[in-house]
Amino acid sequence: MKRRYPLLLGALLILCGIGLFYYGSRRTVEIIVNGEKSSLTTGAFRVHDILKRAHIEFTAADQIRPGLNERVKNGGRISLNRAVNVRLDPGNGLSPFTFTSHQRFGGNILLDAGLRLYPGDHLSWKGTELRPDFDLAGINDLDLRLERAEVFTLITEGSPEGKTAYGSGASVFDALLSAGVNISKSMMVIPDGDTPFVPGMTIEVLPLRDLLISRGGNLTPVISAGATVGEALARAGMPLMGSDVSIPAAAEPIPENGRILIVPVSDSFSINAEIIRKETDWTANDSLDLDDTNLLSEGRNGLRGTFTRTRSENGEIVLTDTSEETILVQPVNDKREYGTKVNIRTLDTPEGPLEYYRSVKVYATSYSPCRSGTNSCITGTASGMKVQKGVIAVTSGWYNKYGGQSVYVPDYGKAVIADVGGGIPGRAWIDLAYEDDNFESWSRETTLYFLTPVPADMVWVLQ
Repeated sequence: MKRRYPLLLGALLILCGIGLFYYGSRRTVEIIVNGEKSSLTTGAFRVHDILKRAHIEFTAADQIRPGLNERVKNGGRISLNRAVNVRLDPGNGLSPFTFTSHQRFGGNILLDAGLRLYPGDHLSWKGTELRPDFDLAGINDLDLRLERAEVFTLITEGSPEGKTAYGSGASVFDALLSAGVNISKSMMVIPDGDTPFVPGMTIEVLPLRDLLISRGGNLTPVISAGATVGEALARAGMPLMGSDVSIPAAAEPIPENGRILIVPVSDSFSINAEIIRKETDWTANDSLDLDDTNLLSEGRNGLRGTFTRTRSENGEIVLTDTSEETILVQPVNDKREYGTKVNIRTLDTPEGPLEYYRSVKVYATSYSPCRSGTNSCITGTASGMKVQKGVIAVTSGWYNKYGGQSVYVPDYGKAVIADVGGGIPGRAWIDLAYEDDNFESWSRETTLYFLTPVPADMVWVLQ
């Protein structure tokens, strides 16, 4: 009997050791399946065995962390995200495709397909729109549709300058709904809601307003809408015309009381102008005879003057403004060429043969000391010579160029250009001098011959 005690004690110790080992090796593990948490206390060590003990089924396509053959410590965690077959219609004319995802939420599922959700995009499942954070756990086969939003400019009463919005759909109305814009019967949508939606377009959603418009003393009640007074007037069929102004101004928001005053404004303009005479630009041509000319290009006269603007408001002049004098039309000169080829010719005269190098058609008049067009008798000339036969007067322009030139006039004789006269506007003119006692009256066309020698400082163009 005494010999059995040690054997019984040894067996008891063995049993206690086995019990201590069993309970000492058990561990509590947190298991998360598609976001749902549970816990299990088990003596299993590996992920594969722990999931079996928890009666959790899994496939090779599921995402399990840690791996199936990994050991889990007491207080450890196992995450299992089940594989989901997804069919996605990406929209924008792209073909649908399938892929596998381990995500729970719609936005994350799209990331597995390499796609991101942007503001205004719409994701739907079986016709029901999904938020990006909608939990799709437990659905094995997903059929999703993605509708991409397009950018457009949205103008509202609070944002008359416009703001960026995102929408999608076949029509303007669809795009507004997809962008979360509330529309009621008391609002005006521009363009009309049935208008096809085009990315980048501008859409206005504005409340209809009761307006009272005053113009020329007449009051007109209308219903209209607009981000500004000018837009509301235009849509009411009463746009500002010409220089008309409104109070409030056209660019201002519609006033709270809806009252708008239109002030008819008219502007009239007048021009006070004078002609700027064109001139002639001359070019020498040594193949043309002296005094022959050719017109190369014809110019035009110009205008200089002032503008005067008169502004009237409600029929009364409120402003008259005259500009500084300016060139209204720039003159363009004629372009001509003149001949420089000098030909010496001989003229038979009662005084014998005379050589000349130039002949000009002129209109001739005559004068004498006491027939000079003044109340006194004048005997002197511009050159200092006496007024007598053989002296010819010309305009100051000709005198400055040809003073002292020897000439011949048929029926008058040889003479010298030695005096200045008034001349006849628009004509080549000469005045033939006489003494009072041998005066002859002239008033006719004749020819003026310029006698040799040819001057060294030849004047090529007679003007």
